Amino acid sequence: MGHKLVAVLGHELPRLILTAGVINNNKIPFRPFLDREAANNIMPYHTTLFQWDKQQDIFYLQKMADLTFKPCKVIAEEFAIMNSTGYSYLLFVRVTPGEGFQELCQSISEVTGRPLETYLRVSLSCSKDQKQIREQYKALTKTIRLPVELPIRGLELFHIWDPIKRVRSITEAGNLLIPD
Repeated sequence: MGHKLVAVLGHELPRLILTAGVINNNKIPFRPFLDREAANNIMPYHTTLFQWDKQQDIFYLQKMADLTFKPCKVIAEEFAIMNSTGYSYLLFVRVTPGEGFQELCQSISEVTGRPLETYLRVSLSCSKDQKQIREQYKALTKTIRLPVELPIRGLELFHIWDPIKRVRSITEAGNLLIPD
């Protein structure tokens, strides 16, 4: 894995999750040689838009400097559970484009020359304990009425190998390269 460009959700989703009583969740899937706790602390709730392998870094990292951001929204449609890596289970919410999101994706595609992810989701919790994931799912579906509109507060670029690092932050205020 190389880098991952994500659309970062605002603070509404974490608030909803807490009101449902879902705590102590790690949203990062299991991967070999990955410190999930550190990654969970760095990665915000997000939906992945674009990722590439290390071999393509030079090409795509230069293009990231040209990205801009305008506020937009996604719509949380449905909670779901799926099998994930490392014999684990992933609780997530499916999202669809809301106001301005398609335009944002189109502008990113124009800069990168590639289409973006089409299966949009936000990981909420990942565990090898299926019972824990099912309990969290029940709490969320009982407490939160979907669909819910969620604002996107910006874009962030992460390098995705141990250690995970935030490399760039793109908001209305500008496109900021984050120093090592």
